Parts: sequence; C-alpha cells; structure tokens
Amino acid sequence: MSAPSEPEKYSIDEMMERLKSQAAEAPIEQGELVIRADGSQAIRVRKRKRRSQQPLKEARRHSRRARMIQVSAALIVLLLVIIGAGGAIVFANSAPFREKLLRHIAGSSGAAVELEQFRMNPTRAIAGRLALVWPEGNALRNLTLRNLKADISLSSFLGNSLAGEEVTAAEGTLMLRIPQRDQPSRDAPANPEALPFHFKRYAIPKAQMLLGDPTAPLIRMQNSEASFYPLNADHPAQLLFSRGDITINGCPKLRLERSHIEFRGTEMNVVNMRLRHETDNRGVLELTGTVSPYAADRASTLAVHLESYLLSGIVGPELGRLFAGRIDTTSDAKSSLLTFFPASDPAAALTIAFHKSPNLSFELNGFPFLIGLAQSLRDDWFERPEFESDVSGVIHRAEGSIAIGDLSFETKDRMALRGAVTMAPDRRLAGNLKVGVTDAMIQSSSARRLDSLFGPATEGFRWLTLKIGGTAAAPTDNFKELLQAPQPEEKPDPSSEIPTFEELTKPK
Repeated sequence: MSAPSEPEKYSIDEMMERLKSQAAEAPIEQGELVIRADGSQAIRVRKRKRRSQQPLKEARRHSRRARMIQVSAALIVLLLVIIGAGGAIVFANSAPFREKLLRHIAGSSGAAVELEQFRMNPTRAIAGRLALVWPEGNALRNLTLRNLKADISLSSFLGNSLAGEEVTAAEGTLMLRIPQRDQPSRDAPANPEALPFHFKRYAIPKAQMLLGDPTAPLIRMQNSEASFYPLNADHPAQLLFSRGDITINGCPKLRLERSHIEFRGTEMNVVNMRLRHETDNRGVLELTGTVSPYAADRASTLAVHLESYLLSGIVGPELGRLFAGRIDTTSDAKSSLLTFFPASDPAAALTIAFHKSPNLSFELNGFPFLIGLAQSLRDDWFERPEFESDVSGVIHRAEGSIAIGDLSFETKDRMALRGAVTMAPDRRLAGNLKVGVTDAMIQSSSARRLDSLFGPATEGFRWLTLKIGGTAAAPTDNFKELLQAPQPEEKPDPSSEIPTFEELTKPK
C-alpha cells in the first residue's frame, strides 16, 4: 500500500523527472549509468562472485588431500617392500647365500655339510636333503635328514639368521659311534658368532638311530618320533623320543614308549626312558641316569626300574620258559643297575634284584625233578608249581651269560626253592637248586625212598640239593639218579638181637 502523499499514477514525464532526481541525490556506487539506443537510461552493475567462508567444505577438502598423500606414501612403501622382498628372495636363493648358510651350519655343528635342493620363499625354507658327517673323535657318526621344511619369519631375509617356530624333516637317520680319543671331534672350527638358527623345535616324525657298525649295529631304534629343543634360558638342550622299536644285540626286543634326554656339556642325562616288552603292554621298564660318552675309562650307570615286567623280557625266552612270571624291582635303587663303558668293548652288565609282582603267581616249569616229585608224591601240582607268596631273586647279565641267583621261592605247606641257575652263551645250563618239601607230604608218600633222600627239616621244609645241567631247551637234573640209587645197607647191632623160641630150643 503506497504512502498517501504519493499519487497512485504517474505520467511518463513525472517518472523521468523522478528518476533524474534520484540519480542526482544518490550517486551510483556499484555501477554506471548508461543510455540505451532508444534513449532510455539504465544502471550497469558489475557481477561479483560469492566468496563467503565455508569451514566444513574446507575441512573435507583438506582431509581428502591428506588421505591421498597417505595412500600414495603407503603405495610407495609397499612398492619398496615388494622390490626389497623380491631382491631378498632372489639373494636367499642365490649361490652366495647358500654357501654362507653352509658355513654357518658347519661352524655351529662341527660337521661336514651337504645340502641339496635348498630354496626359500617369503614364509618357508625348504631343502630336499641335509647330511652332516662328523670325524671319528665325535660320538656322532652322521645325521641324514630328508624333505626339510621350516616356517620362517620375514626377519630371516633382513638379518643374518633364519628364525621361526619349527623345522621338520619327513625322515631322519642318526648314526652313533664309540668316539676315538686320538681323533678330532670337529670337522670345522667352532663359529664364535651367534648361532645362525633360531628355531624353538626340530622335529622328525619318522626317525631311526643306530649305534655301532651300520651293517650290524649293537643297538637299533626305528619308527620313532624325535624332537630336539635347543638350549635356551629356561632349559638345557633336550632330545625327546616317542614310540619306536628297539633291537639290542643278544637281548629281547623292546618297544620305546617315551624318552627324555638332556645334554649338559659332554654328558647326557637320561631323565627318563620308558620301555615295554615287544609283545606285552602291561609291564614297564624305566632307565634313569647319566652317560658320559667321551669318558671311555669311566663306567656309565643307569638305574633300572621294573613294574609288572615279564621275566622273559630280561632273561630271554629260554630261561623265561623255565622261570615264568612278572617281576618288580626291589625298593633298593642301588641293587638294579645297567653299567657299561663307552668304549669299543662296552663290557655291559645288567643286575636286577626282583620280587614277584603283587597279586600274581610265579611258575616253575620244564625241570625233570618236577615230574619226579609229582609222581612220587602223587600230586600233579608239582609238575608246574605256582608260587603265590614269596618269590625273589637277582638277575645278572654280562658277556653273553645270564644268571638267576639268590632264588627264594616258597608256597606254604607244599614246596620251597633256593639256589642259582646260569645259562652260558651256548645256552648250556649249570647250577644247583635246593628243593624243599614239607615233612607231612614226604611221610604221606608211598615212595619210602623220599624219606631217606631228603635231609632233616629246617625252615619248615626238608631239603634236597639237585645239580642242574643240560640246555635251556632241554634242562637236566640228578633227581632220578638219586631216587634210584641203592641205599647203603645198615649192619645190624648184635646187642639188639633177641633170639627166637626156635633158636633157643634148637638142638646143638
């Protein structure tokens, strides 16, 4: 609504005058007055861009620029890493790197080294075969590993050592020997630098170990799983075996359940070696002690512990047929020992003091005198007597001979046994057995010869000493000879003779 002082309508002349007056009163500050072609006037104003400040858009623009710089830097770093890793992989698979690796292995192990089909990628090192051979002054003869794999860290390409969690070999064979004193123990001088390998574990799922001549080893262990943990701040170097078949020259076969060996200087500490009989899963044989492989003039001794172990697993199947049962070692740890010298002639000796396993019987078989007693006493129990109470003895193995001594078998009210039996390397038997039978059984027998054959009663039994001979397959004794031997005739006592009535009335 217009003001009341202003007219509602203007003429053209009034409008022109009004415009002229306004132009004169308010000069044009942001434009210029121009006259068109038709004579009309207008004010031309220069257009200006809008330049107001916008902080949000500015921050977004700076953030985008920073991200572009970061991505570009990351791409450059990644490219450099790829180029460096590629160069490192190429160098790791080159001849100079391989020769350097061989020198490190030789310096740390002291062995001559052969490495075949070695290659590396960013995560793994692989080799087809690694062979180490030591001189004759070392207890190690050689070690051969096949199809090796090692999971390595990226630092292995940047540093001077291979590092990772574990090295595995599909199979490996370790051959041991008796070291010779006058021969060197290392093929290469020791490397004063730090070890070039930093792995927590070395594993062989299928391992074999031999001691002695490879064609006829004294000890062979095969089909075992081996793990080696190198020396660190928490524990000494450790060698662990799990399962395996063990063959010892001249001894029954064994099965390894587990073994834990620690290395301290030149000594081997057998923390525990748990063995079982070849065909029996119940009995256990354990060895513990220290072995000094480089002290040929000093005996190494291992303590032996048996628990429900078959006697035949210690003395062999021949003697195990004559004396059959399961045994435990006595509580005296010093009475059951395996002793040997780490020399060409080990002079190994095994001594075991044993008693019958609790709640089990022990049998005596195969001796001829058992059948003789069964027939004379008319009791079939004596053919294969079972001792359920006291059974004890001492086993000694040395130089191919096996002796079972200090025998003490007893079944109350029936029979007892004392003595010793030895089996020579040719399987021939020798020894003496003292057999005891209760007086009541002898008196009830119809074979009156037994009464004069057995001695007086002591310890609740009457005793007869028998001489053992023959072989383990066919043992002999002298019971039959003693039983059938003629009795010495007793001379009558003249003072005790009383004449009969016929003698007194007979005419002279």
